[in-house]
Amino acid sequence: MRVGVFEETDRPALCRMLADSEDFPQHLLYLYRRAGSHHTTLVARRGEQIDGMLGGSFDADLAVTGVFDVFELPPAPHAFLDRIHVREAARGRGVGRALIEAFAFEAMERECTFIGGSIDLSPGLTARKVFFEGLGFSIREHGNIGADPTGVLAAIMNS
Repeated sequence: MRVGVFEETDRPALCRMLADSEDFPQHLLYLYRRAGSHHTTLVARRGEQIDGMLGGSFDADLAVTGVFDVFELPPAPHAFLDRIHVREAARGRGVGRALIEAFAFEAMERECTFIGGSIDLSPGLTARKVFFEGLGFSIREHGNIGADPTGVLAAIMNS
């Protein structure tokens, strides 16, 4: 498996993976069918197939919205983890972990002091909580998650 930044040539495989998913919100597929997102998208590839994706940004100030006030936020810039999705057949094989590791590493490289996001509160929440907590994230009310990028990388290295 290789994790890297999404390239335009990945678009058909990414859209196929998301469209074939039983738990990806299909009404959001349009976001990936067209070019021009302000988010960075990472993809996990196995051969020509995409097994997972992560979208996020590295220039956020999460203190502005007030949503992350439940965390003691260090000064910006903050990374915002918008979405992570792993193909059902690839789950449990380290794909999500590899995507989070690449995102946390990039956040550190860009001098982000915090990674924030929200987890989907639909069925399967327990598995998502275990996944994020195992990677060093704290989970607060409304499914908000947060962590120091170095803490995420340390948790990954120690697991």
